[in-house]
Amino acid sequence: MERLQPAVMAMCEVVERFGGTVIRTLGDGVMALFGVPRALEGHARLACESALQMQAAFNEPHGLRIRVGLHSGLVASDPHAQDGGKGGGAHGLTIHLASRVIGVAPPGGVTITLDCYSLVRGLVDAESIGLVALKGISEQVEIFALEGLKPAFASQHFNQAKLTPFRGRDKELALLQQAQRLTEAGNAQVFGVSGGPGSGKSRLCFEFAQWCRARGRPVFEVRAQLYGSATPLQPVLELMRVFFFGINANDAPGVARTRIEARLREMGSAQPGDYALLCDFLGVAEAAEDAAPPLPAKARRARLLSIVTALVKHSANTVAVILIEDMHWLDDASEEFVAALVEAVASTKTMVVLNYRSSYRSPWAGLENFGEVEIGELSAADTDALVRELISHRREFQDISQLIAKRSGGNPFFAEELVRSVAERGMLSGDPSHGSNGIESVERALPATVQAVIGARIDRLSESEKSLLQMCAIIGKEVPMAVLDKVAGATRAQIERAMDSLCQSELIQPQPAAGGRRFTFRHPLIQEVAYGTQMKAKRATIHAAVASAMVTYYADQLDEFSALVAHHYEAAGQVLEAASYSSRAAQWLGSTNPAQAIEQWHKVRNLLSGYAADERADRLKAMACSQISLLGWREGLNLEQVQPFIDEAMQLAVKVDKRLTQLLLTIEGRMLQASGGPADWYVQRVEEALGMVDRDADKGRLATLHSALSQAYGWAGLLNHALAANDAALAGLSHIDRADHEFMGFSVGQWAMGMRGRLLMRCDRAAEADDAWRGMLEVQGNPDPTVHIIRHLAHVEFAWCKDDAALAQEHADSIALLAERHPVPYLRPVALSCRAMALTVAGDYAGASKAFEEALWVVRTSNVATEYETDILSGHAECKRREKKLEVARALAEEALDVSRQRTMRLSECRALITLGATMLQEPDADLDGAAQMFEAAHELIELTGAAIYRGHLDAAREQWRQIAHSLAAAHVKA
Repeated sequence: MERLQPAVMAMCEVVERFGGTVIRTLGDGVMALFGVPRALEGHARLACESALQMQAAFNEPHGLRIRVGLHSGLVASDPHAQDGGKGGGAHGLTIHLASRVIGVAPPGGVTITLDCYSLVRGLVDAESIGLVALKGISEQVEIFALEGLKPAFASQHFNQAKLTPFRGRDKELALLQQAQRLTEAGNAQVFGVSGGPGSGKSRLCFEFAQWCRARGRPVFEVRAQLYGSATPLQPVLELMRVFFFGINANDAPGVARTRIEARLREMGSAQPGDYALLCDFLGVAEAAEDAAPPLPAKARRARLLSIVTALVKHSANTVAVILIEDMHWLDDASEEFVAALVEAVASTKTMVVLNYRSSYRSPWAGLENFGEVEIGELSAADTDALVRELISHRREFQDISQLIAKRSGGNPFFAEELVRSVAERGMLSGDPSHGSNGIESVERALPATVQAVIGARIDRLSESEKSLLQMCAIIGKEVPMAVLDKVAGATRAQIERAMDSLCQSELIQPQPAAGGRRFTFRHPLIQEVAYGTQMKAKRATIHAAVASAMVTYYADQLDEFSALVAHHYEAAGQVLEAASYSSRAAQWLGSTNPAQAIEQWHKVRNLLSGYAADERADRLKAMACSQISLLGWREGLNLEQVQPFIDEAMQLAVKVDKRLTQLLLTIEGRMLQASGGPADWYVQRVEEALGMVDRDADKGRLATLHSALSQAYGWAGLLNHALAANDAALAGLSHIDRADHEFMGFSVGQWAMGMRGRLLMRCDRAAEADDAWRGMLEVQGNPDPTVHIIRHLAHVEFAWCKDDAALAQEHADSIALLAERHPVPYLRPVALSCRAMALTVAGDYAGASKAFEEALWVVRTSNVATEYETDILSGHAECKRREKKLEVARALAEEALDVSRQRTMRLSECRALITLGATMLQEPDADLDGAAQMFEAAHELIELTGAAIYRGHLDAAREQWRQIAHSLAAAHVKA
């Protein structure tokens, strides 16, 4: 016994190293459990590894030889029992059978039962010994000799499932393999796998991923969730963390930040603020004050998309496969990132595989490197072979096999479910009492649809198991044990026993996950049916409990998961809580995807539309209406579309926050002007807002509103007034609070300094403008393209007026680069207009006309940057005048003049007057009186506006007028 004691202790050490629990030592051996009393993911595999490691530990020549036996099944365990083991008492047939399996093993061998082997079939090498009669067991048991482990290339979706042979998809698999070979050669492929539910899309992708992994090619997998719209960007976050930065779920935030910083440093092309932006986006920012400074939503999203593109390009020579499953459930925000990924992989060695249902329309079908395969029904022969594999090749089951093959319609999942349904009714047992040989009884027993099959399987569960499965369906496709634990109202042991039973029934399956045990439904249809089998009133109660549990479970990532929490509160009928979390989701999402944020804000408003008067509800409605108005402007909506929301927010502001009215007036004024109204109306609205401010107590708000007033006067062309407002804004910048910055969506300081520079340039005070540009660049905050474009735009205008082709081209190129890096719709027409101005100064009138026409088309069709329409018309008129296409030039100048006057945009009016007068002089019958009137009106506008920058062009046009007038006078004298 002294010699055996160290051996027994060594066995115990191995068991515990692999997560097992020794429940009893037996003098010359041990009894251990895996998964009891503590839940243990992949317990069957771990038990096999433990057994093989034990044998390796006793593999010395002439040393001790041990036998190991394994069996899987339900165990009656009492962790509080005191009958001699660390894990308490454990009883039942499973324990008894396992003790008998040991006797079958030879010295130095490991034997396992069929029940155990079925759980690890794809993970181990084992040989069947055959059916063996065991003492105390009424029926013979099939025993396998465990020989070793297979390479662990396990995919999350199938690694715990009992897989049938892969049939009928050889052609599709070959296409994927060929695409991967092309990718390895540097011609990256994007491949779509399309098919109906249960057709085998995921299985095909699994087999392909296994093939890739077997060749040493890394595969990165993410899956869209059934509630994809309620968890926006979740698949993208998972992919970015793992694929781009190697951040695992259990990595501490500090580790994640280090990896982000290292990858950006490795890229070498990161911009200031990218690190903070990524840390914030990926949820690993160190503290609130270290988070990325506020950016306009579109700018933030555009930068993130640019970073994704850069990351992919940086890894161009790294062979990898990215697999994104269930694209038909992908939220719009995630799809935008996937689009950037798809575009970026071209000419790299990264292959992207997407699978989706047939109803999904792939937006990438037109790409040269895109391929798609439609997973259709299995052929009759393959379906029949599959069913026979599942049932048996025995002659007496031939008719049953044919019936199931027919009813499954060639859908492999349906076929498997139908076979299980028949088997669970005992119709394949050979017992005549079950009518297994009567085809009519089999046909009656088969549900008409797979939904009915699943429903019938759920109904056959015990009440506790059924209740738990229904709770899982409410939680979602992925079920964290920590959430289920809080919702189920049972002990952890009871929950784990029921979940193990559900796993054995193959309704759910455990998922590899760090930080806590998780489960997933074996197929989405199982979740859908399980959800629908519950009474609505009961669902509501569980949804409420799930929401509460998720608030705790996702405490560190609550912004990211707040939309999912809101979904559960809404389903529970708790409207106010649903609106609150939807509001939180909208605020988080608004920084990345304004369109989806608007949808969330609409949801907040709709949820509360019939809610009784309540201060909290009114605040949420006011915020929703305000943000719809603000984000709507960024998305190109017009005043008519957002005015109802502004009006509603103003009515609510009277009750909940009167200061909100000030900002709403500013939004309304900006929308008036952006929708084609007079710029003077924008001025009036901001001045009205300023009249409401407590000038002694609210200096920060004064600064914010004076910045808006400076912009309004600038668009109205009253430059001296604009500079005075700008002075007032700059004086109070330090008092602006975070709330104003967040409401506006960018740094108010950068905005104010940028506008100052442009105003000074238009006043022909270039040296002072340079000081303003330097001040703008010194203001803290991420560079926002829609703010920083002001500097380049001002220089292009200045170069236009000074006929400096080199300066115009330099800054037009800078704007084009900003528009390319930040695909914000607002930037496109501005970039096109500046390019056209530079080309005009350079003498390329044909190219300039084309750019002007495209810019005007973008403005008028997308309703973005409408305030630039008059400048585009004026510039195009000047281009045509220089090209000597005078009829077109006159028409454009007259249109620019008319529109500018309607919109009280005095600077573009001045430009149009100068161009129209100059055009009149060039026409065959020069209209000297008409031109003189144009020039005099332009002179008066320059005096009124302070736009000294236009004096040069006006002086040149007047000189031309004097020369023509002198020539005509001389000719008259001579005549």
